[in-house]
Amino acid sequence: MFLLYFLIAFTTGLNNPFAKVIQTQFTLSTFESQLGNFAFFIAYLFMGVPASWVVRLLGYKKASLSALATMFVGVCVVFMGGNFGAIWLYLLGVFVMGCAITVLQVVVNPLVTVLGSKEGANSRMNLGGAIASIGATFAPLVVGLIIGNVAADRLVIADVNPLLIIILVLLALIFVVLLRVTIPPLHLTQQDNDNVQGSALQFSHFRWGLFAIFLYVGLEVTTANITNMYLLNDLKIDAGVAGAIVGTYWLLMLLGRLIGAAIGKTIRSRAQLIVVSAIALGLYLGAALLSPEIKVMLPAVDSHFTLLFAQVPINVLLLVLVGLFTSVMWTCIFILSTAGLGRYTNQASGIFMMMVCGGAVVPAFQGKMVDVFGFINSYWVGVFCVLVILLYALLNGKLKNV
Repeated sequence: MFLLYFLIAFTTGLNNPFAKVIQTQFTLSTFESQLGNFAFFIAYLFMGVPASWVVRLLGYKKASLSALATMFVGVCVVFMGGNFGAIWLYLLGVFVMGCAITVLQVVVNPLVTVLGSKEGANSRMNLGGAIASIGATFAPLVVGLIIGNVAADRLVIADVNPLLIIILVLLALIFVVLLRVTIPPLHLTQQDNDNVQGSALQFSHFRWGLFAIFLYVGLEVTTANITNMYLLNDLKIDAGVAGAIVGTYWLLMLLGRLIGAAIGKTIRSRAQLIVVSAIALGLYLGAALLSPEIKVMLPAVDSHFTLLFAQVPINVLLLVLVGLFTSVMWTCIFILSTAGLGRYTNQASGIFMMMVCGGAVVPAFQGKMVDVFGFINSYWVGVFCVLVILLYALLNGKLKNV
């Protein structure tokens, strides 16, 4: 399951640096550069509930293997789209990959939640998230290093072909490993509220949790994507350096999730969510309000693997630090939203995955704000997202189960 966490995060993280690549190849605006990201995350909206059906029909192992095979096809289509210069092929391939990832998400999240004690669910999910952060950290860094020697105004998808080939090999290896692993049949049914008829949507804390996770995923994705575009387009920073800086954001998410895994059994999810969302709100307010003329130094590497310190606006530093505090939000919201759902847990997981489409909507919306108001002013979108998540954490204790 942790291996799948890595694969999901690494593949998802590629949408961030690829935005600049397709923007250059197809001459797109900042809003249009998020089309690939949109195609990937909108797949969650279409596949969230069907993915839970697939898992129930095939079982966890066969569903995972089918998803890996589908993802292999999607990467091949992306490869063809880049080499044929057809953006519709690229977007189709990314959408297929998103559908496959949705199925994998529906497999790993419930399994990691129930594989062990109820008290350790938060720690296990944060540990899985930490491994995912490793994959997310490598994604922009690797792409940045591959395209670092290519002029920013000449980038095309074909320049990233070596990475696509590596992903295909990785998928094949994980397929073989999973084929040889035994996953016991698990029934995600608990006794809580088993006497209640209806669906997961009848629980008010779950309904509000759907809105919170929609905004959270959008926040996580747009923070990295738009910051990367800011570094490359406005600041004209080397692609390798930009990838390293954005990689630091994901690296801090790794650190945050390791801390979350360590304290998960002693500090309740609601308390964690209140603290991290309050701090993230302060950081985002600073990113939106402070002048970019204030400069700081951030460690990075260039396309020649040379360690250096890049001078960037303080806004970038604050946005990178956001990763430390958004790191545990997914786990906390998932646990708070699905608590006490009993027989509806599997159904809720599928519906929950639909809301990951926030990763399509929020970055696209912020991209439009960039085109109209500029990069710094666009970060008020993030302020709104964090504020709503904080309110959800504060009010969750007052929400009734039915």
